[in-house]
Amino acid sequence: MASGKYFNKGVKSLDSPHVGHVVRETSDKIVVFGEGDDRYDIPKDKIRFAAANVLIDLPFHEIVKNYKVSREEPLPIDKEHVHTVDLPEPADLATYEGKYPKSLFNKGVRTQDEEHIGHVMTEAGDKIVVWGHYNWRFDVPKSKIIAVGRNVILGMDYKEVFKYKVDRDAPLPTGEPVERLAE
Repeated sequence: MASGKYFNKGVKSLDSPHVGHVVRETSDKIVVFGEGDDRYDIPKDKIRFAAANVLIDLPFHEIVKNYKVSREEPLPIDKEHVHTVDLPEPADLATYEGKYPKSLFNKGVRTQDEEHIGHVMTEAGDKIVVWGHYNWRFDVPKSKIIAVGRNVILGMDYKEVFKYKVDRDAPLPTGEPVERLAE
């Protein structure tokens, strides 16, 4: 990934005050999660400027038309990124774990009443950090997970998840700054 200078910033278009927020940055694009399950992979050359927010030099309908992708698609990586399958072979345990990670990263999160909450951004100690709609963040104990497949299923109803809502810019449950996620 590139420097991460856009990570976690709000994204605006020429005619919309809220497109979403940056969840990943590569050398040539930013990945923006919007409302619902919206995701936009926007080339950096479409950024007019960035300060507290990132302004895309296009109207919102052009962003949707040209850059909307499914959230289920793998997140992009830089061209120079090395996949673990390309590593040389001494097949020790660390290499095996690298090829077959058990990470919850980027999995969708749903409640037992089948409401979509958001996506796992990281595992932090005994909690998962979930970024959801409306710039919400939830730090949910892993003990609340009742199933993991394509999605992480929480053993609670939708209204109960709000007791785990925290400020989006608050430090991670491990005490690290939220900006660590950009690394």
